[in-house]
Amino acid sequence: MKPLQIALLFLLLSVSNILAQDKKILTEGEVSYLSSQNIYVKFETTANMKVGDTLFVAGATGWVPAMVITQLSSISCVGVPVGKKPLVVKSRLTHIVKPAAKSALEPVVADDVNRSAPAAVTDEFVESFSKPKAKKSKPAFDGRVSLSSYSNISDYGSNQRYRYNLSLNTQNLNGSRFSGESYITFTHKSNEWKEIGKNVFQALKIYTLAVKYDIDKSSGLWLGRRINVNMANVGAVDGLQYEKKAGNFTFGAVAGSRPDYFDYGFNPNLLQYGAYVGHSVSKENGTMQSSVAFFNQTNKGHTDRRFGYVQHSNSLAKNLDFFGSAEFDLYTLKNVAPTGTAADMQPASTFELTSTYLSLRYRPWRKLSLSLSYDARKNIYYYETFRNTIDSILDKEMRQGARFQFNYRPLKYISWGGNAGYRYQKSDASPSMNASSYINYAQLPIIHTSATIDATWLKSAYLNGMVYGISLSQDAIPGVLSTDVECRLVDYQYTNSPSTLRQWIGEVGLTWRIAKKLSLSSDFELTFEKENTYGRVYLNLTQRF
Repeated sequence: MKPLQIALLFLLLSVSNILAQDKKILTEGEVSYLSSQNIYVKFETTANMKVGDTLFVAGATGWVPAMVITQLSSISCVGVPVGKKPLVVKSRLTHIVKPAAKSALEPVVADDVNRSAPAAVTDEFVESFSKPKAKKSKPAFDGRVSLSSYSNISDYGSNQRYRYNLSLNTQNLNGSRFSGESYITFTHKSNEWKEIGKNVFQALKIYTLAVKYDIDKSSGLWLGRRINVNMANVGAVDGLQYEKKAGNFTFGAVAGSRPDYFDYGFNPNLLQYGAYVGHSVSKENGTMQSSVAFFNQTNKGHTDRRFGYVQHSNSLAKNLDFFGSAEFDLYTLKNVAPTGTAADMQPASTFELTSTYLSLRYRPWRKLSLSLSYDARKNIYYYETFRNTIDSILDKEMRQGARFQFNYRPLKYISWGGNAGYRYQKSDASPSMNASSYINYAQLPIIHTSATIDATWLKSAYLNGMVYGISLSQDAIPGVLSTDVECRLVDYQYTNSPSTLRQWIGEVGLTWRIAKKLSLSSDFELTFEKENTYGRVYLNLTQRF
């Protein structure tokens, strides 16, 4: 199918709102590095995560799978992408946790992306995506403040980093029409105050800081920095956002600026504006939700990027769900002279498909879930921001990939899952492939401990290797103290070199619920190599209110 036909197919599908979600405890992380195959994400802690868990990104239809974890350390993880859109450094990814009566913290996973978590909660989580979100009948207020320290210890020296988080959310404050949301962090090392003094945004990151005014029951206006879930591909917007609901339709408009691409501070030179329309209907088998959006991003008044995207989710039949999205550029610069330098580039309209994501999830019966996805994407280029390098525009070659995933629960406490992926680009020396599988026993007899065994195989143009892991977790004091122990073996062979990487990694984590809303968590990790040994210590104190 040609790109234009694919995009038109989505445009012809009726248009969407946000998938309803049950309230969960969210752990947010930040993309710190991207390679051709993997995504690297930093967290305050990964104590409650397992290899095989999925990280999500906010999307127009709710939480959209973005990556599956293949490796873990105490404060970061590595994974393979499964999402519908390219991620960038500083993208926010979320691990979802469901409070449980008998457990201080219990990970929640979605069947369609298949992770190694206790299977007892997977079905409830998936079903929550199609259930309407209950409207709050009275004012709501919640928040969190946390203090964290990260220590790296090795033969080459040690360093320590501190992080302070503040999250506040309120709905209809004191019964008024005003609501608000915020998420702010401050991260620094003890010897970095001089640099921070020159630019506070080197340490201070404002991811969300916005106030909403309900004009009436069907419309509202946001002011501040916020990611609009109906236009998640755009990222954060500093400015005004308006939304109006009319029956099954949702209309919205956004105007403001983009955060600075170097330090994520405020940059009024990066103005942007756009609009979206959505449509949602209930069917016998579930819901059908779609949306279409158009956006224009500028740099000092000149078009930087102009694009649109459509997405559609549909319960095609009983236990068969479809999701698809397409993003397309509407603006380009074309050569008007043989040299192809920046001075020879002139604006032009275009219709170029930059990404496509299609997925099917099928549950033939409650204990088995299967999913298959395909994605194709090109590098995105901002013509004004990177104008100095326009004579060597980023590669327009399409990268394509496919992924198969499954999750099977043969017995009450046993779950088995895995996934396999294939990704190829014409310029690659060889395709990248990966596969992983896990077996989880949610409650071992007598000791009542959850145990997981997993293995991951990775192969790319420069690497071929395995990662093996085993972990145990238990509520030592139910609802008060939870513990986990993990051991991993990393065995990599570099394709173009005789060098190998072999690591033994041991990890111990503790989470202590001091009071109902006050908790202390710690994580200790040791990595053993042939000639080096180094460790990490993570401490976090969190107060919720």
